[in-house]
Amino acid sequence: MNRKLLQKAIDNLSIQMIYLHSSETKIHNGFDPLMPNQELVGQYGITPKSCRLKEVQDTETGEKYRFLVYQTEAAMRYLIGSNTDELKESLENEELLDKLIAAEIKATFVSEYLIKCNEELPEDVVSEFGRLNVPHQIWAYWREYCHSTCARMSLPVSILPMFSINKSS
Repeated sequence: MNRKLLQKAIDNLSIQMIYLHSSETKIHNGFDPLMPNQELVGQYGITPKSCRLKEVQDTETGEKYRFLVYQTEAAMRYLIGSNTDELKESLENEELLDKLIAAEIKATFVSEYLIKCNEELPEDVVSEFGRLNVPHQIWAYWREYCHSTCARMSLPVSILPMFSINKSS
């Protein structure tokens, strides 16, 4: 983590909006969520996907505003079973993994940040902010969406853990 780059982004960006862009839910492999006492293991992740510059001009004042618009994909899935050896093996064998997937939820979120400075932010500043801060800010929206979607799908409602940044990255 480059704290100097991150601080430059934090000082020059102001969050304006976070919204759900798209989502996909699936129940796989004939899994029946209404069968009692099924053992499931949840897996969660969040991945920055893209960033673009957006410019808007106020029609009344003529003032121009610049925004960084990030797209971030979040995903969770339930794997059938609790046998940790089988689950570990499945991570190395895509065919086996496909057979263990009970259900999955994917969502793409958009977050928009007003650029408060007149200068161009360097690509490494934009990238570092998108890699570390954006997923952290999206996570609360993702937690709520995942929680409510699990309930709608009659899946066990799993509370996603707090988002944490790997300090070694």
